[in-house]
Amino acid sequence: MLNPYLECGKIINTHGCRGDLKVDPWMDSPQAFCDLKRIFVGDQKTERRVIRTSVMQGRFILLVLEGVDSMDAAEALRNVTLYAAREDFHLDEGQYFLSDIIGVDVLDAREGREGQKLGVLTEILPGSSAPVYAIETPKGQVLVPGVPAFVKDVIPGESVSIAPISGMFDDDGEEA
Repeated sequence: MLNPYLECGKIINTHGCRGDLKVDPWMDSPQAFCDLKRIFVGDQKTERRVIRTSVMQGRFILLVLEGVDSMDAAEALRNVTLYAAREDFHLDEGQYFLSDIIGVDVLDAREGREGQKLGVLTEILPGSSAPVYAIETPKGQVLVPGVPAFVKDVIPGESVSIAPISGMFDDDGEEA
């Protein structure tokens, strides 16, 4: 079962003296964060209504939350992770959250090797034009570009099938 909450940012500082929060958003864009109507705060996932958001310096979010109305209240939230409810998003067919594939098995999609386990997807790194999938194998880490030429099928929460090129993995599915 997929987690009903998705990490969406971290409170990195206070702003002003009325409880405003400076947030580092962990979403596709700062605007996507600004579209949220509610946020779940910290490990307890305390629901808070979003009063106001704005983009700061083109990258950060200035966030005003219901019930956070003083410098002391804001300061108590510094370095706290923020979550969004999965149900608050609409994904089109074929779209998925990157967090839903971290920790899944990576399977071989090459003809004659379909379904052979190559490793486990442990991390998704930012790339210049596409994310890079870090796959942990018995012999170490392999990095694979997260592009359609390599990534053939994704089943969120279950597996990712890739078609590696010669040299990425040997015939046994392990690192060359």
